[in-house]
Amino acid sequence: METKTINIKINGKNKQINSCMTIAELMTKLDINIKLIAIALNGVVIRRLDLDKVQIYPKDEIEIVRAVGGG
Repeated sequence: METKTINIKINGKNKQINSCMTIAELMTKLDINIKLIAIALNGVVIRRLDLDKVQIYPKDEIEIVRAVGGG
């Protein structure tokens, strides 16, 4: 069975991913700890509790923001 891919943008850069992927699955694939980031999908911030429910579609734009501490 052939896996379809779709084109999306992550932080402004084009990326191809599997077509049947949630945001949580994508973060796991990218080795990103969801506890340390905020994610917006097409300009809308997604609650951390919903990351495993939100499906990614062709041409979606995802922005990943990491908290930076300092003093």
